[in-house]
Amino acid sequence: MAIEKSNLKAWIRSVEGARAGSRNPKLISYIIKLASRPKRSRPSVNLSKLDRLAKENESIIVPGKVLGSGTISKKINIAAVDFSEGAIGKLNGAKCNIVSIEELLADKSSRIII
Repeated sequence: MAIEKSNLKAWIRSVEGARAGSRNPKLISYIIKLASRPKRSRPSVNLSKLDRLAKENESIIVPGKVLGSGTISKKINIAAVDFSEGAIGKLNGAKCNIVSIEELLADKSSRIII
């Protein structure tokens, strides 16, 4: 549990650091608000939902956990607070890029999926 909290704090610090130079600080504030919720009320997104909503080569931010239920057939760039082991395996198998939040916040076309 302490490891999860320290990872979350580091993730939020990364997001806050990107807010200073951002053109859309409200979006970043919203990401921080969602990620700062207690673990049980943070958004969780299944791979099947990502496959349904994301477009090929799109950049996606999940301010919660990505779960491995379902499959993904599209190559996407994704950043999230946490990933399940199953999700990591399936994302790597689909040649998706798991990237840092800073990279996706610099990309103006990034989208949040919750």
